[in-house]
Amino acid sequence: MIRESSVGSGESERTPSDITGEAPTPDTRQPTPASSDVPKESSRTILFQFVVFPLGIVAIAVLIFFLFGKLATDEQGIPDYLNAIRSGSSHERWQAAYQLSKSLKRGEAKRYPNLEHDVATLYANSKSDDPRIRRYLGMVLGQLGDRRATPVLLDGLNDHDIDNRIYALTALGELRDPAAIPRISKAVTDDDKDVRATAYYTLGAIGDPSAVPVLAAGLEEQTPDVRWNAAIALARLGDPRALGTLREVLDRSRLNSVTGMREDQKEDAMIVAMSAYAKLAGKGAASDLQRIASSDPSLRVRAAAKQALAQIGA
Repeated sequence: MIRESSVGSGESERTPSDITGEAPTPDTRQPTPASSDVPKESSRTILFQFVVFPLGIVAIAVLIFFLFGKLATDEQGIPDYLNAIRSGSSHERWQAAYQLSKSLKRGEAKRYPNLEHDVATLYANSKSDDPRIRRYLGMVLGQLGDRRATPVLLDGLNDHDIDNRIYALTALGELRDPAAIPRISKAVTDDDKDVRATAYYTLGAIGDPSAVPVLAAGLEEQTPDVRWNAAIALARLGDPRALGTLREVLDRSRLNSVTGMREDQKEDAMIVAMSAYAKLAGKGAASDLQRIASSDPSLRVRAAAKQALAQIGA
């Protein structure tokens, strides 16, 4: 990591995305094409093109599939991808959805004023499609940043597919529409911990004070990485109640007690938490940061602690 984000463990691995920069084994729920079609690309590369994805979702691993044949040529543009999503073969449709997301990254969307409407319509009609189509379209709606997409993305929170719900939440975090807060607040009670973690992240990304009661309640979450997500989101809103939980994340012994959490994930968690902690506590964070800067076993973490100390003038 990292830009500011949330934190979490790697107890499971889900398609798509692992922000730690590693491409884990694909989820068995996700259909996988032939290996020749599947160059592995980190989830950080994919989701971070659009949003700051929570570390709590390190369980999400992505396989990025590059296009072959006509869709892979430079001549293809946004209208071609939209047409392929509407009428192509199953293989072409998800590939076109992926390429559409890449086209937006190249800044081509501004030439198509009706693109949000077209993509939102495709998203609304994709419930029975290959889940990858819906996920990539959700990413596109998030990057477009048009709040007219809020209703269809909120409907995506009703999907049975867990990853679809996570992608919809992530896109809503990009839109930052306060009107979405009531429905997102319900997602913090989802049965899946990664959905809950992403919901807390999204509330923090929206940054509206009306979410504070929900985020504060999240400090009582029993699942550590979900609780940490709530704390980081609450810290973004300047609420000092997050401080105690942020200090948990700076405690190596607590991180070591989380089942399945890799060393790189622990480092990312500490780096994210230090940034939030320093901003919220100011010079009051100095002693904890100095301890980490002088004794943590990770060079990355020590460097981040020194940077945080410099930011607070300590």
